[in-house]
Amino acid sequence: MVEITKYKNAHHLDMRFYSPNSQNKMYNQSHTQLNSTTKSLKALFDEYLFECEYSKQLRSQTLKSYKEVFTTFQKIMNEIREVENLYPQMMADFNKRLSIRKRFVGTKFIHTGVKISTIKTYHNKLMAFFRWLENNNYLQEGSLSSKIQKPPNPKYEDERALSDNDISKIIATISLHTIGDVFTYKRDLLIINLFIYTGIRKGELLSLKIQDINFEERSIFINGKTSKSKKGRYIPLHPLLIIQLKAYLNDRKLNRSHCNALIISTKRYTPLTHYGLKHWVRRYRELSGVQFHVHQMRHTFACSLAKVNADISTIMKTLGHSSIYMTQQYLRSINSEHARNYIEQLSF
Repeated sequence: MVEITKYKNAHHLDMRFYSPNSQNKMYNQSHTQLNSTTKSLKALFDEYLFECEYSKQLRSQTLKSYKEVFTTFQKIMNEIREVENLYPQMMADFNKRLSIRKRFVGTKFIHTGVKISTIKTYHNKLMAFFRWLENNNYLQEGSLSSKIQKPPNPKYEDERALSDNDISKIIATISLHTIGDVFTYKRDLLIINLFIYTGIRKGELLSLKIQDINFEERSIFINGKTSKSKKGRYIPLHPLLIIQLKAYLNDRKLNRSHCNALIISTKRYTPLTHYGLKHWVRRYRELSGVQFHVHQMRHTFACSLAKVNADISTIMKTLGHSSIYMTQQYLRSINSEHARNYIEQLSF
């Protein structure tokens, strides 16, 4: 319990007694006037998202990821529903609970733990919201942002890249399990080769339009509106990709598909969704026995460029990184040459 005595001539708080249970509410005491609100933390988060969408013009996929992180936070920290419930140590408590939680994978509860990169992602997204609360006087300035410790940066190593053998297994699995379905075979083969020969992100793949392919220039355009870096870029096409793209698009004409999206569902001929791609990865992961994920193929592309001595600036631009720092986490030693020559040298 806390007993607070306010002196007549000064805004002085005398902390006679103190208990950890009262810690949360004390961070709303301030020398500046704080906004008094009866809104729940969820309602304030919705206001924050509204600003992110219409003031900051964040991408829909970014907004979706913010929502998912906040939903997970409220699910795991279910005692935190109001601003006054927030306290600096809660992120450490959240990370601990996150690391020991059990999730459904298929039909079984499996203890998955948590990666440093996941903790970093949750931290960055939640701290952006907490700073918004401070900037809008729902919390005292610095009451959270200056007291919550940052998690360590994840370490990215070349070992995260898929081996040639892993890629061969996945491609062989695609061939084996699409016998009799030529269109699905061509589409699935194109999906994996787009990932490993261009290094694009999953959101970028799903946002590709047919007109983004330029066969004359032998390049593919990544729209800045769908890119994480918000910058458009052109990526040279590997000769194998050009062949596969033409075969795939010709087959689409035979199927009379008029969808503008490059990658489509094989059942309804509508744009492939995030859920559809997730199912695609899960299917071939189980069938091939290779425990891969989409971002790992991006690492594979980056590391393969490094192995043929591409310079870091070329790799950074091709991957669409806004900072060379992230590219450095992917790679360790690289030299100079021209982008197209590097990509055409790749062989999986």
